[in-house]
Amino acid sequence: MTNPSTLYRGGVLHCPADPSATALLVSDGRIAWLGADADAPRADRVVELDGALVTPAFVDAHVHCTDTGLSLSGLD
Repeated sequence: MTNPSTLYRGGVLHCPADPSATALLVSDGRIAWLGADADAPRADRVVELDGALVTPAFVDAHVHCTDTGLSLSGLD
């Protein structure tokens, strides 16, 4: 069974592959399309971003927050 596709549009997308992108389509849990609102494909669901920032595929694998918390609970 496939997941419904979702179009996120009307946002500010930080994506070096398409710096002018304002919309993206997620299908089956993956980014399937990225581009301008006007060129967006049909989707089962549409989410209006109202100018919100979206950073597709941004993953911070660092543990700086955890490390900071651990250092605060110790002695200097």
